[in-house]
Amino acid sequence: MGIFNLFRSANPENDPYWEFDKANHYKPSLNKDNFFTLTGSDFGSFIFEPLAEYIGEKKYEKERGKAFSYGQKAAYYWFLLDMQVNNGGFIQYYFNDYGKYTPTIIKSLKHIGDLIMAELVNRSYELYLRDSKKLKQARTTGLEGLSGLYNQLEDMEELDDAYYELNEQTMKNLENYIRKHPDEFCLDEEGKEFIVENGIVSEPFKSFYKNGNPKEVIYYLNGEQTGERDEYFENGHLKLSIRKEAIPNGFKHSMYHDNGQLAETAVFISSFQREGWWLKYHRDGSKQFEAEFINGDFILHNCWNEQGVQTLKDGTGLYVFDYSGWPGHLNHNEQEYKDYKRHGKQFTYTNGVLKIYQEMENGKEHGITKTFDDNGQLKSEIVYEHGKEVSRKDY
Repeated sequence: MGIFNLFRSANPENDPYWEFDKANHYKPSLNKDNFFTLTGSDFGSFIFEPLAEYIGEKKYEKERGKAFSYGQKAAYYWFLLDMQVNNGGFIQYYFNDYGKYTPTIIKSLKHIGDLIMAELVNRSYELYLRDSKKLKQARTTGLEGLSGLYNQLEDMEELDDAYYELNEQTMKNLENYIRKHPDEFCLDEEGKEFIVENGIVSEPFKSFYKNGNPKEVIYYLNGEQTGERDEYFENGHLKLSIRKEAIPNGFKHSMYHDNGQLAETAVFISSFQREGWWLKYHRDGSKQFEAEFINGDFILHNCWNEQGVQTLKDGTGLYVFDYSGWPGHLNHNEQEYKDYKRHGKQFTYTNGVLKIYQEMENGKEHGITKTFDDNGQLKSEIVYEHGKEVSRKDY
């Protein structure tokens, strides 16, 4: 995607949202720990929400928006666009009459150095100016009009995929800009500017529990988080350590029990994708299981229970594990394996209630699968043959 030379269409002389009144610069007091520890969309929301609260009702937007610096305008107005486009594309963004913000969004994206996203948004604005009559007419018929626009403005809709691809990088660019200019965005809880060296955070950020023990250490280099960090239990024992790993190329996560024993190690090559060995240990330090990720495939090698008895060896045997996605929710799983594939009976319990029973062969459903509701009552029975459903009965 080449850089456009067409920014003139997005820079009208009269842009009421671009004006910055330095004498009345608004800087909210924010939690310093959150500023240095949050990242991604959580960090973006942390910065955006106090700006949105300051604006309040739309009728105050132009006047109160003058108190935002150009970097703050990038955070505030880009998030307005991002919420709309992620929900219904550029067509929804312009249908909901957000086009008036687009010149400011483009200039603010250029201000933080994101020319590629600025180019894309500029292209959407050109199409908006061309099709403004269609958009205005569609608004008169409400949601029906919005639905019809997706057939009429196909070239605008085609920009959505490019936006989704660039979206994460723009958030990173914005986050990096904010971290390099903290005094432009906020003050700390005591109303003081953050202490940084030459405007850039390079030293590790450290937070502490009330008892004086370390809570978290976030590592920075030239104003950006390196991805490495340490977290601690309140008793002083290490809870989590993240370090760069060369082979495979990613970040090694080492998690610990609160008694100081190693609990788990795994290498993440992206936010959710693991690669290489995944090892877990019981609280006494003995092994719980040895598993491996190869090109995204999960390969389970060996498992031991808390008594030290090996329940699965070389991919054959019983795999028992618990998973809690949120407080008050616990999944207990019992899975039989043969030659590294699920084979035999499979049980899933939620908070002690059987939710799923499966019979499998060579990694595929084969036999009967039963599902149950939260009270343990039977919901369905499905019969499979080598992974294909042959009959079903719902209750």
